[in-house]
Amino acid sequence: MTRDHIRHALDIIYEQIFNKGQADLLPGLVAGPYIQHNPLFPNGLDGIKGYIKQAGSIPCEVKRIAIDGDLAFVHVRYLNWGGQETAGVDIFRFDSDGKIVEHWDVLQPVPAASITRTRCFE
Repeated sequence: MTRDHIRHALDIIYEQIFNKGQADLLPGLVAGPYIQHNPLFPNGLDGIKGYIKQAGSIPCEVKRIAIDGDLAFVHVRYLNWGGQETAGVDIFRFDSDGKIVEHWDVLQPVPAASITRTRCFE
C-alpha cells in the first residue's frame, strides 16, 4: 500500500461514490469485516451503501487530505448531508493491501453565521 494507492481510493470515494452516487464501487475498496464507528450506521457496507443509494448522491468537496501510515484524514464540505451543509472529517484505516477496514467521522452542521471571521473551510 502506498500513499498514491490511498489517494486513489479516496478520489473514488468522494468523486464517484459520493458525488455521482456509485455506491456499488464501495465493495472494491473495502475489506471485511468493515468496522464503522459512526453510531448511525452498522458495521459492514449495507448501511452506508443503502444510504447512498437512497440519497442518489452525496454532493461534496474535499478540502484537505492528510495521510499518516495506514490512516487517511479527509476534511470535507458536504453540500447536502441530511438536508444541510455540513463540515466533516472522515478518518479511514487501510490494511496492507490498501483496502479500507475501518472508518470514523465527525460531522458538524455549517452555521449561517459565524462569531469569528474564520469559516469552516478556510
